Amino acid sequence: MAGLAFFDSKECEWADMSVIFAGSLLTKIRGVKYKASKDKQLLHAAGDEPISIQSGNRTYEGQIKVLKGALDDMNKAAQEAGGNDILDMQFDIVITYKASGARPLQTDTLHGVEVKDFEKGWDQGAKNMEISLPIVFLQLETEQ
Repeated sequence: MAGLAFFDSKECEWADMSVIFAGSLLTKIRGVKYKASKDKQLLHAAGDEPISIQSGNRTYEGQIKVLKGALDDMNKAAQEAGGNDILDMQFDIVITYKASGARPLQTDTLHGVEVKDFEKGWDQGAKNMEISLPIVFLQLETEQ
């Protein structure tokens, strides 16, 4: 049809993503999520309707799911750097979403990442151990 703009609705797939964790490609990753938040509050004055929205600090947090072998590698690297484990380290995470069709290459960099805690555990019949690492970070930078 003439005059109809073409658009590519293909979404990014898991295989289109790569994660660089503290300078190394993370291959034993099972999931990642991260968010930016900004403290917001309604401001009330005369009457019962808000008159504006006041905002405050930004915060950044997320979670990385890895296999036990990845956590073992991270803890070993932390010990070699003088820490006890991954909880003593600060690093960047770079997440790259490959270009495909009309979708451009996009890179999200999580600056100043620290892992808050980790927990190991098994269930009967498990074929592997998946570990969730809750994270906090200082800044989210997105480039296209």
